Amino acid sequence: MDNMYRDIANDPKYRHFVRIPDRILQCIDYFRIDCDRQLTRLRLRAYYLFIGVVDDAIDAGRIDTGKLILEYLDTPAPQFDQAMDSSVRLVTEVLKVYICDRSHPVMMDKLRELYEEVVSERLATEIDSYIGHRNSVGSLTAELSYLLINPGLRNDGETLCEFMKQVGAVGCLIDSLIDLHKDRRLGLLRFQPTVWDYARLSVSILRNGLRISLRHPRLYRLFFSAIVDNMRDPIMAERASSSGPSLILDRKDETASVA
Repeated sequence: MDNMYRDIANDPKYRHFVRIPDRILQCIDYFRIDCDRQLTRLRLRAYYLFIGVVDDAIDAGRIDTGKLILEYLDTPAPQFDQAMDSSVRLVTEVLKVYICDRSHPVMMDKLRELYEEVVSERLATEIDSYIGHRNSVGSLTAELSYLLINPGLRNDGETLCEFMKQVGAVGCLIDSLIDLHKDRRLGLLRFQPTVWDYARLSVSILRNGLRISLRHPRLYRLFFSAIVDNMRDPIMAERASSSGPSLILDRKDETASVA
């Protein structure tokens, strides 16, 4: 299992997820919040690998993966098994290691809310509804990462939480702009994006992104490097996958259901 988890972390398609913890630590420093940096990094790494793998599974058409994960997470204690049969199950069990008992109920509520937003996003039939759901998905994803690390923060982090939610929402819209054509081609959208739709999405990104940058100009380079990662890493991962076998060797075929 250790080797399997290491392979997931080293897979090029999850590279930008693995970089997120260090960026959040820089934001924690910016807001002058004390924490155990190593533990915070481990918690965030487990969380964002979980997000990357689950996002992959859902994009592969397994939208019910969310229900299965909620069932796994309902039992707080990790349940590792030598017969661990999928990367989704493995990253979920690893994440449970870092969820404290106090955070578990509220995180479960937020995860259910996140799953509902993901399902609603897939049912959106026009760009405004789609943007609204993507904003919610990004904000909730970031809020969950804050809830995970909050027990280890040694002073008030409410300002950090709001900041992370705002950045998460913009980041989710940027991902959408990059992937909108591919998502339509894969049948993940209920509408055909037009030039106007791309313009609406771009305006939302610029408006909200500039608002954050103007409030926190010292973090501008951090935002910019994250955007570059989001644009570059999927391309590099696609090239790596086309030149050789994937690093992740699930014991079940990737096209099969994890249920």
